[in-house]
Amino acid sequence: MRPRRLSSLVTFALLGAIALSAQDWRGTGALAGFVKSPDGQPVGDATVVLTRPKGGGPSTKTNPKGYWSVAGLAGGAWNVDVTAKGYDSRRLSVMISEGSRVPPMQIQIQKAAPAAAVQSQAQPDLGAEVKAAVVEGNRLLGEKKYAPARAEYEKALAMVPDNAALWKGIAQTYHGEGNKAKTEETLRKVAQLDPADTESRLLLANLLIEEGKTDEGKTMIDALPPGSIKDPAVYTNLGIIFMNQKRPDDARAYMTRAIEIDPSSAEGYYYRGLASMQAKKKNAEAKADFLKYLELAPNGPESKEVKEMLQALR
Repeated sequence: MRPRRLSSLVTFALLGAIALSAQDWRGTGALAGFVKSPDGQPVGDATVVLTRPKGGGPSTKTNPKGYWSVAGLAGGAWNVDVTAKGYDSRRLSVMISEGSRVPPMQIQIQKAAPAAAVQSQAQPDLGAEVKAAVVEGNRLLGEKKYAPARAEYEKALAMVPDNAALWKGIAQTYHGEGNKAKTEETLRKVAQLDPADTESRLLLANLLIEEGKTDEGKTMIDALPPGSIKDPAVYTNLGIIFMNQKRPDDARAYMTRAIEIDPSSAEGYYYRGLASMQAKKKNAEAKADFLKYLELAPNGPESKEVKEMLQALR
């Protein structure tokens, strides 16, 4: 028996429901941000995909300055997935409000497969079997084959269980898979084995902050040797998180550190100005920062908003 065809009424109803479902992420909110490399350089042509937990959402690309923006978003929780050639992918979460503006996100993505770090530290005076496993793990990591790469590193760890570089390689595989819990666990192991590894401690601190363990991450960053953080985005990101947590004094302190690293960057003054406005009774400081922003970037992406805020501060 031939299957019965749906009536046109039912068909149109289904099509309408599908169309409605595909667009239910629409709203009046907006989100923007910058994608940068670990040394603070903009990453152009990166793909930024926004999705809600229940599905649906738009995508866009970064411009040569690493900037992206999307409008027409519904309020609520969103995932932000960033991918770019030559870099590890990264996922973040953000809350969007249709009634207030979310500060531009500062997203740092790591260079893909820095495999030589594992190899150079793991090879000396070790057996051929360990060397072979490390080389193969590095190759697989470079191809983003995370589970097979991890298996190779674990093979080597069975023979040299306290090798911090191998644990760091394993952390990279978990990070590539988006497994934050295992990435955190493994980076803690790296920090225990090699306390002098500033890069791993900074990665762990950033991860803790993203997971909401803000004070622990803050303590870890504050304990890093002076001058070890050269990218102002590290402090900017932390400052924005404190702004979202309604802790403007902490936010201003970290924005100030970002400015100290790069006093020629307009965005540091923009964010510190926002934090000063949030702190209240600091309108004079906010005004000074917004004027400095316009001095450095008269046609910057936030220049229109800054001019409006200056009018409000008069």
